[in-house]
Amino acid sequence: MGDSVTAQRRLRTAVGAVAVAAIVFYATAVIVPEGQGILVTRFGRPLRAATTAGLHWKLPWPIDQAALLDLRRRVYETGHTEMLTRDKKNIIARTFVVWRIADPILFVQALGTGNGAEGKLDGLLTNAAIGTLGGHDLSALVSTTPGDLQVDQIEAELLASAGPAARQNYGVTLEQVRLERIALPEENVTAVLEQMRAERRQFAAKYDAEGEREASRVRSEADLQAAQILAKGAEEEARIRGASTAQVAKIYATAHRINPELYRFTRSLDSLDRLVTSNTSLILRTDSEPFSLLQNKGQ
Repeated sequence: MGDSVTAQRRLRTAVGAVAVAAIVFYATAVIVPEGQGILVTRFGRPLRAATTAGLHWKLPWPIDQAALLDLRRRVYETGHTEMLTRDKKNIIARTFVVWRIADPILFVQALGTGNGAEGKLDGLLTNAAIGTLGGHDLSALVSTTPGDLQVDQIEAELLASAGPAARQNYGVTLEQVRLERIALPEENVTAVLEQMRAERRQFAAKYDAEGEREASRVRSEADLQAAQILAKGAEEEARIRGASTAQVAKIYATAHRINPELYRFTRSLDSLDRLVTSNTSLILRTDSEPFSLLQNKGQ
């Protein structure tokens, strides 16, 4: 009987110890998921931050309290803001930022654990955009000439302007700041389009002048080559004609030497062929050369 009572007491003691241990564990242990962090406060004052995933400890409530914080990267898009460029052009800009909590204690002290960070970032980025874009002309943002665009430089200046203030004042690290959209007020659209047309007309005039200059050069070269070819052809023609004439004269001389009568006969035929055509009507004496050939001397 005494052993049974002792065993029950030991069992109740063990169960009680386990229950107490579970209650203590539940009150003092904090499990931090991946990408999250906790801020431990003691009597409402920030004590320490845990930014690594795993098991962490604190004193039980109401001494210590743990607030869960999202330490992952987040993206925030600002509103549309109208501002002036350096050349006094009104534009409407919209930016987005990639940010994360870098200092949980400073973040909670400055902004609490709610969504107030994005409102603060909106004002911070708007002020940075007004100051940065005010130092650049509109052509640095919108231009048909690639060399005029400076978007990457402007975004780097935005990050350099807003990043230190966000880190120092709110415990937030800005990893990227980008221009999401650039628009123009309705009254500026016509002026900008006309400026773009004027730039295109200048390019067209430049290309027309270059094309006309190149065409003139090609025509001059073609004329020179044609003149050279014609001169060479005329020279070759004269040479061939001279050689032919010399050859004909040689043939005539040989024919005259061999048979003078035949030579005179053929030459008379040639003269008659040149003088008389199908439409020629002549009344001439037939006893004169070369028409004497028309007489029938055999009768």
